[in-house]
Amino acid sequence: MNKLESKNINLLIDFDSTIIKEESLDLLSTISLKKVINKNEVIKQITKITTEAMEGKINFSDALTHRIKLLNAYKNHISILIQKIQNNITNSFIDNKQFFQENYKNCYIVSGGFLEVIYPVVKPYKIQKNNIFANQFLFNNDDKIISIDKNNLLSKDLGKVKVAKNIKGKNIIIGDGFTDYEVKKYNAAEKFIQFSENINRKNLNPYADFIANDFNEIINFINNNYFN
Repeated sequence: MNKLESKNINLLIDFDSTIIKEESLDLLSTISLKKVINKNEVIKQITKITTEAMEGKINFSDALTHRIKLLNAYKNHISILIQKIQNNITNSFIDNKQFFQENYKNCYIVSGGFLEVIYPVVKPYKIQKNNIFANQFLFNNDDKIISIDKNNLLSKDLGKVKVAKNIKGKNIIIGDGFTDYEVKKYNAAEKFIQFSENINRKNLNPYADFIANDFNEIINFINNNYFN
């Protein structure tokens, strides 16, 4: 039995701007739009939509669909993206690799990002595929990304809340965005740890049970609150 399992504690961890330093769709846009004439304008538009969604200013599902349409991305771009993300993993997540490998049974990724991208990145940390809740791309016959699986809970508003309610135990949600806070707000987690190592969305600060500058501080918080 691992340490978290002994206390029935689950860590529900966001991916973009938490496990990795940036937003994966924003990174994908720099790859897929490389040869587009007005690429800087489109990339700025995608980044703006991402920021507004993460701050809770616009509807998450609409923001996701809108960004996918702007991407002009193909399956081969995902492979390039994964390679780019491997060099973009949050420093303190790497530093605490042993912790995640030892407690992998109680570590879940709950993300508005994409399974095709997330699983290869977290696999070395022993986090299991069935512990990853994320969106999935839909492709046409030319391998172009045309949409997302809209039956997936994570494609919808309050998707993280619905997923978290099916994970039994003492849930701690860890992330940088408004959708992470919503998991605590709607009683699907008992703590919301706002992760600020990569970005500090200050409008969320008042809602956090704890603002963590890195994963070391998160582990200390858990030790002090659950193991003392």
